[in-house]
Amino acid sequence: MADMRNVNNWHWVNKDCRPWAKNYLTEKLVGTSVEKNNLHVAITSLDECTGDVDLNQRKGKLLVIYDVALKLSWQGNLKDGSTVFGNIIVPEVAYDTELDDYVFNIQINSGSGDEIKKLIRSDLAPLLAIKFSHFTRDLVDQYSSDLYADKHSAPPTPELVQRKNRVTTSTPTLAKKTTTEEKIVKTSIVEHSYDFKGATPRDIYEALLDTQRANIWSHGQAKVSKRIGTEFELFDGNVHGTLMQATPGKSIMQTWRLKNWPQDHFSTVTLKFIENQDGVTVNVNQVGVPVGQEELIRKNWMGYYWNAIKESLNKSQLQHLPIQNDPLLGFFDTKYVILV
Repeated sequence: MADMRNVNNWHWVNKDCRPWAKNYLTEKLVGTSVEKNNLHVAITSLDECTGDVDLNQRKGKLLVIYDVALKLSWQGNLKDGSTVFGNIIVPEVAYDTELDDYVFNIQINSGSGDEIKKLIRSDLAPLLAIKFSHFTRDLVDQYSSDLYADKHSAPPTPELVQRKNRVTTSTPTLAKKTTTEEKIVKTSIVEHSYDFKGATPRDIYEALLDTQRANIWSHGQAKVSKRIGTEFELFDGNVHGTLMQATPGKSIMQTWRLKNWPQDHFSTVTLKFIENQDGVTVNVNQVGVPVGQEELIRKNWMGYYWNAIKESLNKSQLQHLPIQNDPLLGFFDTKYVILV
């Protein structure tokens, strides 16, 4: 029988989720690691998790509000075999923090570890930020069922209401640009490479275009396909575009944009997979990146794509999955082609 004090889940119900949050963050963060240029660093413990984590329900809708500060311990191994230790302070992980807005204060407690510090900032921090970004959805999915006193009116899928970002200052209203001005975007070219030891070109090709694999390394619901001309989405739609060309195990070409780029502006990304004695090198050429975002884009590829894929390969999460058949030419718009 429904709780007559809260029929149809009309009244406000609040739940303190701090114990769950600490356990969740410990499970997700501890063990996260990166390795590059004979340097290795890993998160060894979550030492502090302070702040508030509240899950609220009214009228069947959920509202998540949280703001926590974290202190993590890490261990790094240098090229000479020596070991260094330190901490990462994240002063704010909040419900309205954007993916690129997390702050990581990196401390070295013993030894000289400037190279490790740079590795943490360039490669490990983006991995942690991705894991932070899944906190809200996982909290709702795993810890909200008992907020519905009236089980009969509880929705099969909880409806999450996202609060708007906190605003502390007003923003002046700018004069609307003309149509011509809106279309003018100054751009540049971003190029970089990444080495995957022990992997094959097909491993990386499949990781990028197979949905099951992409769901694992992106830690979300990826929308990808080998079908030429189809649109793709990663990281909750923050990255999207269209697959233009694909040569299995050789190369991928796609249009690519971030959600916050100027409207309708896409770059063109070409990925080439070069097999070598140690594994495979991915060469990336991205044409059309808005000027001023070059370093951010390069870091995003390194952290959100390549380090995440490498971590999944190191954990043997991808290699056992079956390889789906490549689509045949002729199923697609003729302006796109698949190279075989």
